[in-house]
Amino acid sequence: MLTRVHNVALLTLALIAVPPVSLAVYAQATNQHTSSAGRTKRPGNTTANPETPNNPSLDQNSNVDLQPTIIASQSGVHTSTWTELGQPITVSVKGLNGWSKQKGNDVRSLRIYLAGQMLPKQQPSLISLSQEYVNFILRPDMSDSEDRRRWTLILQEARRQYEGSIPISVGPSSSLQPFDSEEFIRLQVYPRYTPLVVGLLVALFLALIALGYRSELLRDATGKKPNPPARSPLSLGRVQMAWWFYLVIAAYLYLWLVTEQTNMVTPSVLALIGISAGTGLAAVFVDQQKQTDAATKRTALVIQQSSLQSRIVDLMAASPIAGSALDAELQDKKTKLGEVNATLTTLPPPPAPAISHGFLDLLRDGDGVSFHRFQIVVWTIVFGIVFVRAVLVTLTMPEFDSTLLGLMGLSSGTYVGFKFPEKSK
Repeated sequence: MLTRVHNVALLTLALIAVPPVSLAVYAQATNQHTSSAGRTKRPGNTTANPETPNNPSLDQNSNVDLQPTIIASQSGVHTSTWTELGQPITVSVKGLNGWSKQKGNDVRSLRIYLAGQMLPKQQPSLISLSQEYVNFILRPDMSDSEDRRRWTLILQEARRQYEGSIPISVGPSSSLQPFDSEEFIRLQVYPRYTPLVVGLLVALFLALIALGYRSELLRDATGKKPNPPARSPLSLGRVQMAWWFYLVIAAYLYLWLVTEQTNMVTPSVLALIGISAGTGLAAVFVDQQKQTDAATKRTALVIQQSSLQSRIVDLMAASPIAGSALDAELQDKKTKLGEVNATLTTLPPPPAPAISHGFLDLLRDGDGVSFHRFQIVVWTIVFGIVFVRAVLVTLTMPEFDSTLLGLMGLSSGTYVGFKFPEKSK
């Protein structure tokens, strides 16, 4: 109470004796004295100056400033905005020089990130600390399963995005955390000469169709040819060979365009080609053997018939006496001639030249549509669809296990086995 009265008295004197400016200064000092007098100070409660060097938040900010960032350009060096496989990429990294000086950081461990995938095998081809940029050359290793998986995801993302624009960054290989980046790069999945390769594949497809229709390339040429304009029927074995031939050629060229790899044919693909080639060869052999056996049997009987007839004529010209040896031979020859004639009448006549009914030839035999032909056609189409999808999705020719290859071989073997009793078309 006394303190408050003392302050009021001082204020009254100041209003009378001191100028206004001095009064204001004194009032400010009085207020500060009053404020400090009414404040209770707790033991151990100290307030640190937030701008002192010991402030932890300042240290944290200084560490954040040392974290590199991918930027569009600096010092005349620009982060690449377009690339394709086999081409160099430049990444401008702000703060790279300072980061490299921190303990435990090695710029040689930097790896490129594309579409969120780190590529461990893509080592820097050039590092500049003074200008703060890193160069890489994109060379996928499709023989390595993990590298192929990462590149497959990257290329899939590039194919989905407009103009193949995917995020790009850089980060140490020992960490899964790349540097901050808002930059994108256009990854050209298909090279500039892709239209030429596509044109060649289209020309090959049209050539197969045209030659298969106009020539005997895909037709059953073991029998007699029908009179024009009729055509011989299509051969299932040859069409299957052409099917796998074209799929493998197209897949190989597609993978070469996308990955620039040349060693991509898998053992299971070779097995598929071998099964189709073996099926076609076996089918031709069975058809030719059946025709050869029938022709040989008829020819032998005709020759025997002619020989018997000639001998009978000679014996009858000799007018053999009944009961003589010549008469007995004559009777024997007549008996054999009758047997030969009877056998000839049981033989089917030489087949007329078969006529094509379009793609229905693949399912038909002499009795109409047959299940063993239908089965192999269906399995060939199913395997072809699985093959094409594997190439497009995984960017590699598929590896069929022994069970699936055995199933394909069993289907082909069933087809060949049923060709022995199969009637000609």
